Amino acid sequence: MYRTLILAAALSLTLAFPAFAAESSKPAKGGADVHGEKGAKPGSHEDWCSEHGVAESQCTRCDKSLIPAFKATDDWCKQHGLPKSQCKKCDPKLKIVRPPKGSK
Repeated sequence: MYRTLILAAALSLTLAFPAFAAESSKPAKGGADVHGEKGAKPGSHEDWCSEHGVAESQCTRCDKSLIPAFKATDDWCKQHGLPKSQCKKCDPKLKIVRPPKGSK
């Protein structure tokens, strides 16, 4: 009886392993497919951070080094830690639209 249980458990794990391995090979959220292309022209369709809904070249959540420039131009929301020009919590009517393909 004990031996049968061990064999059943081993068989179950053997059959289940490929399913777990396939699941882990999928790109994680926030992978390369959600970020702008390297070297994309700022303001172009390709310069887009799908994860945060702003231009990749202006995404302070992806590139913290951009924050001082926004603060220097008084475009910073201290409450939410975002540029005011991107803060939809302070301005719910704010619309940030991705440029169409072939732009700029």
